[in-house]
Amino acid sequence: MIKIKKTISRTFFILLLFLLQFLNASSGEKKQAIITQPFDPHPYFELFEWQVYHDDLSVDDVFSEKSEGWETETLNRRWQGEKKIKWYRTEVTIPKKFKGKDVVFILRVDGDGTVYMDGEQIFTAGQRFGRKAILKPAEGGEKFIVAVRVGKHGYDTRLFQADLVGMPSGYADFIAAADKVNKLQPGSGIEITNFRYKMSASDDAVKNEFDDSDWEQTTTRKSWPGEFQYAWYRTSFTIPEEIDGFPVTGHKLRLFTSINDKGELWLDGEKIGIVEDDADFLLPTITQKNPTVQLAVKVVNMHGSGDLRYVRFMTETGYQLREKYTELVGQIDRLDRYFVRHPFPNPVWLQEATDGLNNILADDTRDIDSKLTNLDALLFRLSEKMAMQPAFMVPPYLQDMRDDGVTIMWETVLPAYGKVEFGETEEMKSAISGQYALTTIHQVTLLGLKKDTDYFYRVISGNMASPVQKFHTNKAKNAPFKFVVWGDNRSYPKVTENVVKLMAREEADLVTSVGDVVTSGHRLSEWVDEYFYPMRWIGGQKPSFISIGNHEYGGYWDVRKVPPFDERVTHPLQTTGSTKYWFSFDYGNSHFVFIDPNKSEGPLGDRIPPGSQQYEWFKNDLQNAKDKYEWIFVFFHHPPYSEAWSGGYYDGEEHLRKEIVPIMEANNVSIVFSGHTHDYERGLPHPPYDPETGKGNNAAYIITGGGGASLDNHKYYEWEQIDLPDHKARPNSHETDEGEYYHYNYCAIEIDGKTLKFRAIKMNGDGTDGGILDSFELKH
Repeated sequence: MIKIKKTISRTFFILLLFLLQFLNASSGEKKQAIITQPFDPHPYFELFEWQVYHDDLSVDDVFSEKSEGWETETLNRRWQGEKKIKWYRTEVTIPKKFKGKDVVFILRVDGDGTVYMDGEQIFTAGQRFGRKAILKPAEGGEKFIVAVRVGKHGYDTRLFQADLVGMPSGYADFIAAADKVNKLQPGSGIEITNFRYKMSASDDAVKNEFDDSDWEQTTTRKSWPGEFQYAWYRTSFTIPEEIDGFPVTGHKLRLFTSINDKGELWLDGEKIGIVEDDADFLLPTITQKNPTVQLAVKVVNMHGSGDLRYVRFMTETGYQLREKYTELVGQIDRLDRYFVRHPFPNPVWLQEATDGLNNILADDTRDIDSKLTNLDALLFRLSEKMAMQPAFMVPPYLQDMRDDGVTIMWETVLPAYGKVEFGETEEMKSAISGQYALTTIHQVTLLGLKKDTDYFYRVISGNMASPVQKFHTNKAKNAPFKFVVWGDNRSYPKVTENVVKLMAREEADLVTSVGDVVTSGHRLSEWVDEYFYPMRWIGGQKPSFISIGNHEYGGYWDVRKVPPFDERVTHPLQTTGSTKYWFSFDYGNSHFVFIDPNKSEGPLGDRIPPGSQQYEWFKNDLQNAKDKYEWIFVFFHHPPYSEAWSGGYYDGEEHLRKEIVPIMEANNVSIVFSGHTHDYERGLPHPPYDPETGKGNNAAYIITGGGGASLDNHKYYEWEQIDLPDHKARPNSHETDEGEYYHYNYCAIEIDGKTLKFRAIKMNGDGTDGGILDSFELKH
């Protein structure tokens, strides 16, 4: 967020802001007009249909009138095969409603994307995202040809999003200035790329005197297959006198490592620490010039493929400067989002932000540290001016729906107070205020509501309001109801948003997720971009629940607790021993249970160990529920049975099959929902379940991992508990196979007494309804 430091002037600002917002909220006189922030604050135009060419061409040929070899496609078509380059082109006419606005082209692609307009290169899209202002301002009606050259990554690639957005005049200059801030980026240290490695080598490899002369030479970022396999990497490295211009001798260094999936890091025979995904370690002070150190890294692969992604040294001084830079870039990102979210941002603030950034960047008399300090001061001044219009980073979403209440949460770009106006009619005559402190994450709980009743509401922070929405308190116990299930929506927000819009059409009563809602939990922007903001089309009307996935733990494996999840999610805590990570609740005639296998790990993967707090809670919860409810549903991210994956063998989680499945099978569980595998898989009951052999199943098992992440492409194993996919498994191949269930999808379940109707709905890559992927009925 745009940070407010604890200096005297800033403390005074907070007190002044408190007084202003309190007076504004409590006085009926001279209130500033309330600004409603719509779900799409600015007009946009999607470039939906393209001509495509499956090979490389010269730019002149692309922009010629030749049509031979070109085909017509819509967005987000899976591209496979041997061709490494694919061209997209389309003719664009700027809509008249864009008149007077700066037009910004937004591109998301899973690969390398280079954008051309009328034959001229205008920008590139790296790390899935790129944008550029192409008109400032528009007249409306302008015509031009856009082409995108895409280079393939991995086994498939997609052009996910191509939007033209009409932004307020001046925004183009702002993003041009903001994009130049990367000139202030400090160095990233020295990366070690060359190693010797050996699969299943002796753990004596940690010793300096160990002989690795017969090991294979390799580099980082080279993956290898082998489920539950490991490799040792070794190298020696002479540390230079300076790194990124900062002296080394007499100073501390940091060592950064990224491993797929986990491992150990050793330096000169001493264990530095455990690594799961990414980690960094502060090393002792370097006391001599140019010391040579011995590195040993153990890489353990759990599923798919394993690799040592990178090892990097950096001085602590350089690291602290880089941290300062990273924090300020995050604040600029929030400032950018302010202008994107606010439907009518003040043009004076937009201009002040642009001029301030340009002036700081143009000042050649100051070093990077001084420029960053000035940048901090600029962002603080803007925060002071914009505070009464804080803008919604995330519109309101419903949590913990009850018979007589609900929790409403939302996030503002700037710290603000918040309140909820609500009522049984759109007049919304009641109001409840939130925290009595400035905050960006807001939470208000409404109590004393009527059961099975519609309520209208909106939230207000500062002088900004959300659109009026409607929710319904819990239905009567025997009333029919519907819920939807989806999962693995991470990484591609446009695809996620399209799935959400399809789910919204179901008008379900509950929205449940089997996890992996973000790519890496420690990156706060992903909680907004990849989950909560796309959820705005349904989250403010229907309560949502998450069975947390492994990707949410990214950056937090050492503590196995996810602060952004804790801050942004409120789950029911109706049973003794439940937490936000494992919990249960009742709806209608059914019992819903959510558990979290990420909390612990065994030699064969993630697990919920027998005797642990979560295990005992889960066992007791199901034993108490088994004879009280018509239907029992269990949700957890990792599947006990899985048949498909991509890039390496995977068949589900053995610990869960041995330790969790027997509990569910003995306690009348109706359906088990999981994700993790990015496809759709289904197994109907094949009774009876034999706890001795593990054969059979009384419950149905569903994988719905098609919420937006890259889809899997290969079937490795065949379980008797799984009916779909029904094509032949090929455990020794990694090539894309003929499977029919590698699609974006979600599930809709309708309960009416003793009858359960299930549908799995396919979404086409372009966001259109792909029809029913699978359906069945269960009856008691």
